[in-house]
Amino acid sequence: MALSSNLLQKRLEKLPPALVSTLKVGFVSGAETGAVLPTGIPAIDRQLPGGGLLTGALVEFAVAGAASLATTLVLAACRSAQRAAEQLGGAAPWCAFIDPSRSLYAPGVAHAGVQLDRLLVVRPVLSGSAPLSTTASGSSGSAETLARAALKVVESQCFAVIVIDTVGMPGAELNVPLGGWPRIVRRLALALQETQSTVILITDSTARRPLTLPVAQRIELKRSQAHKLILQVAKDRQGRISAPVTIDLDHPVWPAASSSVRESGALREREGVRHVG
Repeated sequence: MALSSNLLQKRLEKLPPALVSTLKVGFVSGAETGAVLPTGIPAIDRQLPGGGLLTGALVEFAVAGAASLATTLVLAACRSAQRAAEQLGGAAPWCAFIDPSRSLYAPGVAHAGVQLDRLLVVRPVLSGSAPLSTTASGSSGSAETLARAALKVVESQCFAVIVIDTVGMPGAELNVPLGGWPRIVRRLALALQETQSTVILITDSTARRPLTLPVAQRIELKRSQAHKLILQVAKDRQGRISAPVTIDLDHPVWPAASSSVRESGALREREGVRHVG
């Protein structure tokens, strides 16, 4: 579980200023304000408001297709949360990944630096879909099943980072209609109040929706080339939006996208499991 604000503040006071600056956590009268969770990938964090993802909030990763490296980024956030807690002298917190496509690849997750014994993987079966046959047309039942699972996980307040995947991966794409999700997002936001947890909702940026989701932060991701990612902060609750920026994924500061992970991922992708990178 994420550390309480009071406990985290006391531990921060005992740390060197440089480390506190790295963690990028701010408090006012014991209440967390403007705190962020760095992904631990400098090329990404430099483009994010405050240097990371909002905490105590729901962040949307709007991706163009199922191969936009969203998995790499959300696992980096899980790794960052676990390592930050350990630096403060606590145990690594639990993270959760809601994976309805059942394609998360455990060796790739471990290679990304996430502690598997502190990761809960939830695999709800969507209506009318076999575990890896999720390309069938979506249904309101699918959205409701996923929403129920997400609400139970978030409302438990047991996890530092919760990933909710509505996209899937190549060969196991999901088609979850999110038209009714503004209400779900508001319930998730209420459950996140007074916490330092981060919920990352992976969505398809090309899907048509009657309403935009009332998330605290929306980050749009698009893989322009094999080794390049276009990132744009399209929404931020403090108005800190940005223009699209191209990021080179072959830079050495991209720890979770090594060639060995991509090669093993390419092989596993054909077997119907999610890869990292």
